[in-house]
Amino acid sequence: MNEQAQVKPTTRISKVWIIPILAVLVGGWMVYYQWKNQGPLITIELKSAAGIEVNKTPIKVRDLDIGQVKNIELKPDLNGVIVTARIDANASHLLTENTDFWMVAPRISFSEVSGLNTLLSGSYIAMSADDSGGEQYHFVALERPPVTPPGTPGLHLALKSDDRFAYKPGDPIIYKGFKIGEFEDASFDIDERVVYYNAFIEAPYHKLITENTRFWNVSGVKLHLKSSGVKIETGSLETLLTNGITFGIPEGFPAGEQVGDNATFRIFQDATAASNARYRLAAEYLLLIDETVRGLTVGAPVEYRGIEIGEVLAINVTSAVNGNILDENYPIPVLINIYPGKVRQQDNPESLQFVKDTMHKWIGKDLRATLRMGNVLTGGLYVDLQHAPGVEPIEPQILNGHEVIPTVSNEFTQITQKADAILDKLNELPLNSMIGDVQSVIVDLKEAANSVETTSNDFDALMEDIDVKDINRNLNQVLANMSSLLKNYSEGGLSKSEIQETVDAMQDTLRNLQPLLLQLNQKPNGLIFSDNSSVDIQPKAQSKGVFDEKP
Repeated sequence: MNEQAQVKPTTRISKVWIIPILAVLVGGWMVYYQWKNQGPLITIELKSAAGIEVNKTPIKVRDLDIGQVKNIELKPDLNGVIVTARIDANASHLLTENTDFWMVAPRISFSEVSGLNTLLSGSYIAMSADDSGGEQYHFVALERPPVTPPGTPGLHLALKSDDRFAYKPGDPIIYKGFKIGEFEDASFDIDERVVYYNAFIEAPYHKLITENTRFWNVSGVKLHLKSSGVKIETGSLETLLTNGITFGIPEGFPAGEQVGDNATFRIFQDATAASNARYRLAAEYLLLIDETVRGLTVGAPVEYRGIEIGEVLAINVTSAVNGNILDENYPIPVLINIYPGKVRQQDNPESLQFVKDTMHKWIGKDLRATLRMGNVLTGGLYVDLQHAPGVEPIEPQILNGHEVIPTVSNEFTQITQKADAILDKLNELPLNSMIGDVQSVIVDLKEAANSVETTSNDFDALMEDIDVKDINRNLNQVLANMSSLLKNYSEGGLSKSEIQETVDAMQDTLRNLQPLLLQLNQKPNGLIFSDNSSVDIQPKAQSKGVFDEKP
């Protein structure tokens, strides 16, 4: 039996292709999902690409990866690099005009130590979390990390200073020893020649900033050699190494209302300048100094009866007096001011006029200015206003709109004048004749000294001729004889009567020898040569006859 084969058609697609097809579908879905959910590409301008690697360097927000660097290329002007990065879609809403990028790397300075965690993990690009503002995809990175992270509670301030040095971002703001803020950035205004700073005060210290707050410099160590003495000022240990400022409210001044963001304040040189800034009005006066002004400085105090009421504004004000210091009898003009607020008056025009009227009356009567030395060590001078006794009333003088306060000599000048008077009297003395007399006296003294020296030499020679040993020998012999005599007397030698008889015999003998000694005294050679003289006639009594006996 013949059976015919049945031919069945086979499928054109093998089941084996199901797996590749499924893989393609899954892959396509993944690609579509990745394309649909991937974030945008952004470009960031940086100074250099140091520490950045393609497909490795991440972009982080609060240490969370939200993107990665995809490409690096040079800028067309060769002034930096442009980094292209992919940002995750869930972070794309942070790409606004207020977003900042910066490079995080190890950074060590006087004011901060940061980025040390990147020593092991590597550098990365940090991004601020700020979703306010319009959408933006091209950014210029900051040169350094921002001092204050966005969203930090506190107060932003605008400060300005005309000091000879500038504060750097990160320099501290100190209050009573605590760091409560920092400088964020700085810019220089060429037209005003003033440096402007953006600073941040942390909460809750920002409540201390009011409309009457004053800021001043406390950088390093300040040594002030003023008329009041030596004064040393310093801030905290941090400000010894870096620049820094502090703030406060002047004593006796109300705090005022709190300020808002970006309020502007000035940075003063020191606490004194900051305190004086509260006085807006001042009366200016001119002093004409006939003496030296060495030791007088701008800012030196002006005192009345020991109380500071003002300060020196300028020395040698050329616009006040015509001429120059080389002219004979040219007075040096010194400009001072007097604050109404320092004489317990209000800081208003009425009090200012009251001060001017009072000063005008006193100047015409007896008010005088004197330069006095405030400290012997520094030699600093200050202006002292006093009522001088015995002065004649005058009519106040006005030069170039400034009333002139008459001056009197200070103590040093008076001492100098007295010394000059003494020297003049010395010059009037007859010094030439006095010098001649002194020279003659010196010659006499020299001759007397020579005579004394000669006498001393003769005495020395006489003393040399004396035999000290012979004298000692004779004294010893006398003492020995005396001892023998006393011993003989004590042992029963001559009795007292016998000694008395011996002494009487010696006196008789000496009495008999007295005429001979008298003759030898009158004529020493009488014993050798005879003069054939007769025997001395003894005087006799007068006879009773008419004639006397003829000799």
